[in-house]
Amino acid sequence: MRFSVKIMGLSIALALLLTSAICFADTAPLYAAGNVLAAANFNDGPGSSDITLILRLSGDGEIYINEGSAVKYIYDPDNEGVDGWIEPDFSDSGWADGTSGVGFADSDDNTTTPSGLMSIWTRYQFDAPNAASISELTLLADYDDQYIVWLNGVMIAASANAPAGDPPAWDASAGGTENHGATEMAADTPNAARWTQAVIESTAVDFEFVESETAVESSGKLSITWGSLKR
Repeated sequence: MRFSVKIMGLSIALALLLTSAICFADTAPLYAAGNVLAAANFNDGPGSSDITLILRLSGDGEIYINEGSAVKYIYDPDNEGVDGWIEPDFSDSGWADGTSGVGFADSDDNTTTPSGLMSIWTRYQFDAPNAASISELTLLADYDDQYIVWLNGVMIAASANAPAGDPPAWDASAGGTENHGATEMAADTPNAARWTQAVIESTAVDFEFVESETAVESSGKLSITWGSLKR
């Protein structure tokens, strides 16, 4: 009986360990086609003078998303209560069409929104033909004031004091967050000089190539640079 109890306890402990591993998994799937990069951009508080988020995603140097890329976007208060928008199969047909980056003030956005916004949601669709062979997936961000990014529904990057939540509410920064300035370089399609500036945030994305729903091939798992920001 004592032996059986020990085995049962071991089984329970193992089950909890596996459950924990699943809950904290943060490796994003990457497909050769049909990927979605979703991003939430927050102002540092009500009445902030500017907001912007410009992203560049590349695999072994091949750029998939950049300033000037096509983007779907929605901003407050229209993004209040929108559910499932970070998932690849979410229908964003009702969102506006734009050109990255999206925001207002400082002349660093290709798509200009009304001023005084609290938050902007954006979605990018892209293919990655070399996904099966790449070893590095890198995300660069030029932003004001806070951001979070998801790849195919998995959070892959977040600024230091981004609001909590996966995803956060549209007004999650209403109580105030840290102010962070973008490069404020002139918008272009793209402005290549933007990505050489010191304020650009770089994240080595933890990913795995997924060939299909039933077959998974690891193409490289990198240590994520924002590990302390997991939510």
